[in-house]
Amino acid sequence: MKFTLLLIPALAVSGLAQAQLTYPATKKVDQVDDYFGTKVEDPYRWLEDDNAPETKDWVTAQNKVTFSYLDKIPYRTKIKDRLTELYNYERFSMPSKVGEYFIYSKNDGLQNQAVYYRQKGLDGAPEVF
Repeated sequence: MKFTLLLIPALAVSGLAQAQLTYPATKKVDQVDDYFGTKVEDPYRWLEDDNAPETKDWVTAQNKVTFSYLDKIPYRTKIKDRLTELYNYERFSMPSKVGEYFIYSKNDGLQNQAVYYRQKGLDGAPEVF
């Protein structure tokens, strides 16, 4: 039964996989670094500057290809909604005592990152650290 449930989505996506995707060209540059006598090529160094207009254009083009594929998956929204439902809960890290303060992190559910707090003693008010 479990195998059948996994097979159905795989077959649905395999039909999408057969569609020809045209990826944007990714240029290569002549970048070579010398690390203590060892030469290391880094032809995609230009992509490391995420604020460069050329990099932003490349990312936009890549996203266009990616999302044109992903948007065709019929059950994608349902999976996203279910994962959101499962992952949307308040989480705390293990507190550490530093001097008279407790330091811990907290995520309200769907925050991209946990926020660090400090609290003076067990009865103090938590404040963003």
